[in-house]
Amino acid sequence: MTTTFLALLITLVAQATHSQMETPNSTAVEDHIRDIVRELPPDSALRRNLLQGARGNGVHYSWMDEMRKQGIKRAVVWLDIRFDSKGRAKEISLNRIEYFSLYEGGIPISDDTRLGAIHTTGLEKQLSSLGLEKARHGFWVDLPRPKPQPFIGGTQVEFLDDEWLPVLSAAAYFVRTGGSGANP
Repeated sequence: MTTTFLALLITLVAQATHSQMETPNSTAVEDHIRDIVRELPPDSALRRNLLQGARGNGVHYSWMDEMRKQGIKRAVVWLDIRFDSKGRAKEISLNRIEYFSLYEGGIPISDDTRLGAIHTTGLEKQLSSLGLEKARHGFWVDLPRPKPQPFIGGTQVEFLDDEWLPVLSAAAYFVRTGGSGANP
């Protein structure tokens, strides 16, 4: 009897907590999305996607808070990938991370003081690890014939500071056309 009562109590508390969470179509979320749409340029792909109903999954991560504290709306993790002859990723390494104050467009943050602050907070390490993990589960966008030898390519993984904004859940692989040291 006590077990049944305890299980019922836990279920009710969990349900009450869940009902207080924001859902993708709640008024608060849609108002928030409208505010973001207003700040995006008219030709923005993100703006177009949001207006067509695209939304993020609503899952909030601690690194999003750190991005906001640092004034970063978007981070792009660039990764170099060595592929085997079947197109599978063999070795993935960090090329660079670019931080932006805008959701779309703009130039990467280049101020050494800001970049140093980002590095000291651990945000760079978190995004690098997450980017590497996403890259392990990527997919091919283009695969040239014949395959270049050595087979070198890369990917970019984008992170936004807002859980309601849509991003690709997997990384898209591309073939690098320059030498092994060229940037994607």
